[in-house]
Amino acid sequence: MRFVLSLVMNFAPAGSLWRDRDFMHLFWATTLSVLGTSVTQMALPLTAVQLLHASATQMGILAACSLLPFVLLGLPAGVWIDRSRKRKLAIAFDLFSAAGLVLVPLSYLGGVLCLPVLYLAAAMVSTGEAVGGSAMQVFITQLVGRDRLVLANSQLSGASSAAQLVGPALAAILVALAGAPLAITADALSFVISAILLSRIHRDDMPAINKYANVLGEIKEGLLLVWRTPMLRTLVWVVCVWITLNDSFKALYVLFAARDLSLSAADIALINTLGALGGLLGAAIAHKLERRIGSSKSLVWGVLGAGIGYLSYALPRAGSAYANWMAGAALMLMNLGVAVYLVNYLSLRQAVTPDALLGRMVTTMRFLTIALAPVGTVAIGRAADAYGLVPVFIGIGAGCFLMGIAAWLLLPPHSAPDAQ
Repeated sequence: MRFVLSLVMNFAPAGSLWRDRDFMHLFWATTLSVLGTSVTQMALPLTAVQLLHASATQMGILAACSLLPFVLLGLPAGVWIDRSRKRKLAIAFDLFSAAGLVLVPLSYLGGVLCLPVLYLAAAMVSTGEAVGGSAMQVFITQLVGRDRLVLANSQLSGASSAAQLVGPALAAILVALAGAPLAITADALSFVISAILLSRIHRDDMPAINKYANVLGEIKEGLLLVWRTPMLRTLVWVVCVWITLNDSFKALYVLFAARDLSLSAADIALINTLGALGGLLGAAIAHKLERRIGSSKSLVWGVLGAGIGYLSYALPRAGSAYANWMAGAALMLMNLGVAVYLVNYLSLRQAVTPDALLGRMVTTMRFLTIALAPVGTVAIGRAADAYGLVPVFIGIGAGCFLMGIAAWLLLPPHSAPDAQ
């Protein structure tokens, strides 16, 4: 790893983020973590579907367990982040996520694996993201500065997409060799390595000095920031709908591939790989698109692209010789749109927030935008059990288009705030 780091830094142009040693440690920590997560993205639902015979409703509950920590912990977590050193929080919660993932292979080996174990593991990993991941988003802003924020997010998103490109093949190999539950061990290991890399970053951040002496006062300050900032207030409504739709799709697409299309683990790895190609392309064009038409319009085009992907995923039929390729092409379109949307969404909300409120902004936005999603994913899962997965995918795509149109009409222009 040290050799690769030095090689990249030596050949990078002067002034590039690739020459920043601390950013490179963060870059590799994020990339390896995403690589491990791409294994779990395939192995965890396969464990639920193939070993535990989960229904669409139960898959919706699994998705809800991944969302609940953002709702339950979001607001106090923001205060914690703003009062703490972000890097150290990220390290601690990487290790917490690793501990949650290890529950799955240990339960499998002990003969006690069941859906509640998967629910608990998903909730623990999500808790790590709700606190540690939010802290890392703030730390990135402080590490690279606002003027290079979109560029940094694009580079991190591109690396994540590249890791997701390799991840499905790695997942297929691990699932074939060890089975889906044991393959999740690779993700636990990736979180441990990520924590080690983050510990090697030399620059540290200082906790913000807040004028409120109590937690409730600081939570109120974060809520008022979102309410009084037109960009953040509008993004809440837009993203709330999108997260519910996107997480419902992610909860159900492996079930559709394995049960309705009768695709093998190797086929599911293929569609995930094609999906990652779309994410890689989206990350590559996000920064250029933002410079040409602005972050707000780029976000909208990303949402519309994702909507086309959701609709297209309803097209493949069981028995078709090209079902795996058609499903993969749909995921490619979806992930291209998601990458463009995500890079610009993260940059928009960070750009309009003062430094002292970044932690509370991130967690407050996560709380508000995810608050309805746990109920939504379960409801959409029940709808899939009642009416079938194809109508649900069509509904998700149509909802995404409507939300994209609303974003086009409602998102205001923005300007950066003062640093403090």
